[in-house]
Amino acid sequence: MTQSASSNAAAPLPLDVLDPDAGPLTTARQRQLIWALLAVGLMARAVRYFLRFPLWDDECFLMANLLERDYVGLTKPLNYWQICPVGFLWLELTLVKLFGFSEYVLRLPSFACSVAGLFVFRRMAGHLLRGSALVLAVGVFAVGYPLLRYSAEAKPYGIDLFLALALLAMAVEWWVKPSNRWLWALAVVVPVAVLISYPVVFVGGGVSLFVAYVLWRDRVRQGWLPWIVYNVALLAAFAVVFMLSVQPQSTTDLDSMRTYWDRGFPPLTNPLAFVAWFFTVHTGQMLAYPFGDNHGGSTLTFLLCVTAVALLVRRRQYTLLLLLLAPLGLTFVAAALGRYPYGGMVRFNIYMAPAFSLLTGLGLAAVLIHPRRRIVGGGRAGVLVATGLLAAVAVGSMVRDVARPAKTAVDMRFRDFSRWFWFDAAQQSELVCLKRDLGIDFSPETFHHGFSAMYLCNQQIYSPRHAHAETPRMDRVSADRPLRCVQFKTSEFNFDQAAFDRWLADMKKRYTLVDRDRYPFFCYDKWETHVRAEVAVEVYTFVPREKNRTAKHPTLVK
Repeated sequence: MTQSASSNAAAPLPLDVLDPDAGPLTTARQRQLIWALLAVGLMARAVRYFLRFPLWDDECFLMANLLERDYVGLTKPLNYWQICPVGFLWLELTLVKLFGFSEYVLRLPSFACSVAGLFVFRRMAGHLLRGSALVLAVGVFAVGYPLLRYSAEAKPYGIDLFLALALLAMAVEWWVKPSNRWLWALAVVVPVAVLISYPVVFVGGGVSLFVAYVLWRDRVRQGWLPWIVYNVALLAAFAVVFMLSVQPQSTTDLDSMRTYWDRGFPPLTNPLAFVAWFFTVHTGQMLAYPFGDNHGGSTLTFLLCVTAVALLVRRRQYTLLLLLLAPLGLTFVAAALGRYPYGGMVRFNIYMAPAFSLLTGLGLAAVLIHPRRRIVGGGRAGVLVATGLLAAVAVGSMVRDVARPAKTAVDMRFRDFSRWFWFDAAQQSELVCLKRDLGIDFSPETFHHGFSAMYLCNQQIYSPRHAHAETPRMDRVSADRPLRCVQFKTSEFNFDQAAFDRWLADMKKRYTLVDRDRYPFFCYDKWETHVRAEVAVEVYTFVPREKNRTAKHPTLVK
């Protein structure tokens, strides 16, 4: 049931642009280049992970939901306008319970999946491509900037990629070396994958179409039973996830997410606008492999993918095209229905990275070494130069990360403040967070949306007491060790000043207010040109009143 055995009209797998003996690179040199690209990709991922970037706002918006929720609580609508698969949240919460709340722990799933994905992709690509096409495809996947970035981020995108890759790799193993064991394995893996990743359902559906087509084409009866079980498992898992998290989260956040996803929805009622949208999407971030951006920044990758598709059509590799592009077709259907974006930010469709990397590598090989289309300096020299440029992407990423180990300066300022304040200030005073320790909140919206997530997450990491889930030691409060009450405020939401004044007046009945401090932060966009919000950490320092100093310890007003 291999491609070569089942269809004489199609070129056999693995594919290259030239015949095996006509390629510009020897087998030994190909192996050396592949391992060099894998090594530099692994180094770039490790550097980014171990530099321990401060959590940026998007990570904090999601991870702040872990601070005061249990497993059941994570199935309910999330704070900070987040929509996330419950399986991913449960995985993160389990790691936090086992190893604590830190940048390393929160990013560990993405990092582990990224490292494993390098070798899974290498094996899968080796079944489909050979020669220069294989070298370049592995290079694009190993050093692609989106794949480096999301290899160390406390978001589900890196896991989206790995689970999509795992399903594709298992389908390819079954295709090239037929065994129902792979189909049964897919039936076991797919429900777990859907529980952890929303968009992997597109890849799961694409794999279903691919397997059904191969079974029908080759008239293989024994494969239909595991295929049916696979589809039942896929649909059942999606139904469970829909009830557990999609539906509850969608009731509060879907409308805002649709606005955020707006660029990824095709304008089907306007043909001219649709054509413009089509080219804008496919030359934008969606195809940013190994790098790219909006406004045509990924045009080269788009042209290379088109070249690869044309080559596969010419060689009648329709089955391979179905495997690679069926998930993209299902994503388009979802986008047409307004349920999921097609294009836009690269992370929305990062599960397509394996397919785009294969197509980009094949298309680049076709441009570099095809006898009739060879560019100047093509052949062996062209492939070596392209390989060097790919490695340079990873090296450049490492240099950039070392030079600026943070996504934005705002992230660094939040972390630097927390490192100093929650540790050093706690040495000579009893630090109490009004929100976390006392449940006092003078602005309900503040701790459901906005930059309070950065305050809470950094507090959890860098406050030893909060990290160890310890309660305040009010018996230690004295004139020499004052009580310092900490409040987070933001210009984004209304603040009940009257309620705060009442709280402060009640506190003064038991304590003497001896100091007030205010630490302002201006939260800019990533270019540091536009202020998104002004926030402040306010600290009120109290010592016991004379008449209360003989008491065991004064009680905080709640």
